[in-house]
Amino acid sequence: MGVFHYPRINVNGLLQVNVGTANNDDYSNDTFLPDSPYAPGQPVRLADSVNVQPMRYGMSDEEWMKWAVTPLDVAPPPSSPLLLNKSEGATSKTQLIPGEWNFYGDMGLTMMGVKVTGITDPGSIIPASLKSSLLQGILSFNNRPGDTGRSTGMIIDVNPEDSNCSQMFADFLSMEANGAFLFSGKPTKGMTRWINFQRNTNLSGPNGAAATFQMCVPLADLQGQPILQGMPTTSPEGTPLKGILFRYTLYRPLQKINVFKYDPQQWIQQMTALYANQGLNPDYIQLQGTIAPWFAGEPESCPVGRFLVPPPGKPPLPVPPNSKSNGPLFNLCPAMAAIDANSNTLSVDFSASFPDQYGGGPAYDPLQLNNNPRWDFGPVYLKLSYNGVSVISQLIDYQNLAANDAAGWVFDFPIDLTSDVIQEYLQQGSFTVESTQYGVLLQESPYFIVSDQSGVYAEQDTTQSPNNLFRNDGGGLVNTSFLVYKRGTLLTAADPERLTLSYYDTTPNQQPGTLQPLASNYQSGQPISIAVSTAGNRCITAVLSTDPPPPTQYSGLNATIAPLINLRILPYTDYTQYYLPRTNPTDPYVGNDLLTFDVIYNEVFRNYYLLYPAMSQRIPLNDPEQWNDAEMAGRLLQRISLPYWGKAEAMPRTRDLSQSRRELLTAWCLKFFQNP
Repeated sequence: MGVFHYPRINVNGLLQVNVGTANNDDYSNDTFLPDSPYAPGQPVRLADSVNVQPMRYGMSDEEWMKWAVTPLDVAPPPSSPLLLNKSEGATSKTQLIPGEWNFYGDMGLTMMGVKVTGITDPGSIIPASLKSSLLQGILSFNNRPGDTGRSTGMIIDVNPEDSNCSQMFADFLSMEANGAFLFSGKPTKGMTRWINFQRNTNLSGPNGAAATFQMCVPLADLQGQPILQGMPTTSPEGTPLKGILFRYTLYRPLQKINVFKYDPQQWIQQMTALYANQGLNPDYIQLQGTIAPWFAGEPESCPVGRFLVPPPGKPPLPVPPNSKSNGPLFNLCPAMAAIDANSNTLSVDFSASFPDQYGGGPAYDPLQLNNNPRWDFGPVYLKLSYNGVSVISQLIDYQNLAANDAAGWVFDFPIDLTSDVIQEYLQQGSFTVESTQYGVLLQESPYFIVSDQSGVYAEQDTTQSPNNLFRNDGGGLVNTSFLVYKRGTLLTAADPERLTLSYYDTTPNQQPGTLQPLASNYQSGQPISIAVSTAGNRCITAVLSTDPPPPTQYSGLNATIAPLINLRILPYTDYTQYYLPRTNPTDPYVGNDLLTFDVIYNEVFRNYYLLYPAMSQRIPLNDPEQWNDAEMAGRLLQRISLPYWGKAEAMPRTRDLSQSRRELLTAWCLKFFQNP
């Protein structure tokens, strides 16, 4: 059940997302002009994410760094409004900045004023003194309470060219009040759920998007901390407490220099001036979240229950007139419902569901939080129906932002579970969310298919295929699988339902592969195997074996509700020419005389020096003098080691260092520790 457990501690505020943008590949639909000195007529790309290398176009490093932040004339895609109504053969051009809107971002996450807005605790589980402190609580990713603390949060995409695979890492998830922590511990990795580019009916592009994440802090990290005084030791079903979870929805991302406040030419001018001083232009995203108990047997990356999705086949809804949304039509994002038999309560998590209607013009100030109401559907009801008859019809007060923020957007309704009729409807019927004006907005799907390891890594290996071990949230390797829930209950081996698995090759994003078969007769929880003979990114999806297959083209897949596993296969390179012979095959390689800093820079460091300039802010990655000693070699050896993989201090931050390149760096570092 996850977020549906009591007590719930609900928070609201801002998250600064200082993502670096050079590797996004957002401009690959634009092309270099025919007379371009770089790649005439080819897509405008900065990164080859398959091989983890920059696209240099024959430029020196210095030329490339200047080029990345300088306005560039390009040809827009054929569908661009710039080319409409032009005669055949006519050309046009537009300007962009290759490094996009935050070239110097360091991938950091910083919560800003994320405060407790309310506590849902009908059983008074939390002692009064602790509740008083919690109501003053401030949530962060900080390592220490007070002004000396620093945020350890990071956002890293599994596939930087795609949008549905962001990972949230942190060394600490902490809540403090009155200068002391109420809890602090290392959370599990958060993964994108229910990404929705139509969350806002008045913001377009990525600014109109939203997504939900969940991270969990294990019980071992919380021992002796005040928060455990307010947590039950077992669930109502008797399963032991495993820790606490943090489910949060991010919505209304907006930068200070944004395309709504400035017209295209003004935006170019503002960004050029900012980049002249290597300035930052991070996203500021509204955050609404809930902290609740996490019990054994529950997923760590999402809540589970009865899954409510837009009705299949129903036309999307029209957006209001004169809106600046992503297209003229939209659907609601999913909701999750759960039944608590112990308290006779029906709970529904609407944190991701109802769209906003941003009213931020003309200032478009991302720090202002009181100008983003929900779009008005008129009266909306939650219903439980069977054979056209409803036994539950509850009004959803979705417009009361303050009350819903205080409740975490989890709505609790009483339900009479002693009624045989209610029990029959729960078993045979389905939930809907209905508007008196627009009809059914959400409809229960009998099945919820999800993976708790939905963003994983593998190493390219042409000698071993298929592969079923992946890196997920640390140095070790794990299986990945899809779990299948039917009406909120996890299917077991005794259940007859089976899935069909398929995948898309999603790199490069302007030429994704078509749907490929992966497995049939797949059972819930079964480890997945897939070939890793070529590098790149695979997006694995699943459908019931009795359902139609997913779309042939990746662009047709509905990533908002489709089950997804994003797999990054990191490239292999043979570097044995740079290694001394080993007497023991399990010993690490040590570099020979051919392994110089130039090799390290050309093969590894240059990618991060160019594409992620924030990584050079303390120690330039292109300066051999800075790296030519045993102390720096020791630091590098530690930061690239697999035990550091899930930590904020890991190198590189982007988590795309392949094993063959890790071995190369390790061999170079070990040269500094050999006896003369």
